[in-house]
Amino acid sequence: MSEKKERPRKFDIFLEEFNGSQVRVVLHNEKVINGVVVESRKYWIKVMVDPNTYYYINKAWIVYIQPLKVKK
Repeated sequence: MSEKKERPRKFDIFLEEFNGSQVRVVLHNEKVINGVVVESRKYWIKVMVDPNTYYYINKAWIVYIQPLKVKK
């Protein structure tokens, strides 16, 4: 029986660059969301708009992301 090799996990460069940063996300339908990037996965990002409101945004809908304040 052959052993199943586990592939190394690819890290998203987006996560490293914008995680914890204040950003403006412009979507395909021209909606604009301002908030802090909390988490990023392969197909979506989690943006905190205020302490009680989070948006999970599918990356396919994102036109561009503009950094407003980069975490140091």
